[in-house]
Amino acid sequence: MPELTATIKIKRELDYSDKKFAAAMQGVDLDKNSGNSNAWEDMKARVFSGGKAVDGNDILALQGKNAEKAGFGIGMGLDYEVYE
Repeated sequence: MPELTATIKIKRELDYSDKKFAAAMQGVDLDKNSGNSNAWEDMKARVFSGGKAVDGNDILALQGKNAEKAGFGIGMGLDYEVYE
């Protein structure tokens, strides 16, 4: 089952890349027009961090399940401090 899920995910990413390239050839930036290409990842980061993460690229997003999935993160060899 994990192989099937990974295959479907890669296929969707390739399809999006093809569409993005075709749009770029016509002068259209799909990511710019959508506002945010990683809206789903950003939302998951905010939920898993308890609202602390700003977006999916924030280090605070690597907590809990996201840390397990990445193989590292906060509480798994990574720590952070807030300086004020």
